[in-house]
Amino acid sequence: MSRNASTDELYFVTLTVTDWIDIFTRRIYNDYIIENLSLCQQQKNLNIYAYVIMTNHIHMVANVTEGSLGDVLRDFKTYTSKNLVKIIAANVQESRKDWMIKAFEKAGKYNPLNVHHQFWQNGNHPIVLYTSAVIDQKIDYIHENPVKAGFVGAAHEYWYSSANPESPLKVDF
Repeated sequence: MSRNASTDELYFVTLTVTDWIDIFTRRIYNDYIIENLSLCQQQKNLNIYAYVIMTNHIHMVANVTEGSLGDVLRDFKTYTSKNLVKIIAANVQESRKDWMIKAFEKAGKYNPLNVHHQFWQNGNHPIVLYTSAVIDQKIDYIHENPVKAGFVGAAHEYWYSSANPESPLKVDF
């Protein structure tokens, strides 16, 4: 994505956990993501039109009111990466903590952009959505993701999705 991308354009974005680790199976981590996406909406001009948090990745249709979507996502990933690793390490109920921390540390060793660990894969995979039909297709894809994964029978039943009218993250549509 261009750093000077038009703020009028909508983007389909995917943020993926390193090695596709299923971290977002626990409410504490999902709620942390929701809290930080909400802060980005309030403080960094992030507009989210659709989203879903799956076990190892997040999909969104988003843009920014002003500035660069790439910069907002970079800051979000940097901040949440550091703090999610701390939350995992401190979570006495996390049975997978040692394995996950080692996996994040190993991934960080092989990436010169990181010092201690890598939580998120590099890149955001943004795709410009040029037409209403493409926007609708991506939103449907986002909302149907938990259904296709077998987590719920209908999209509106998945808590961490904009398809759910009671979702904890409010969207701009």
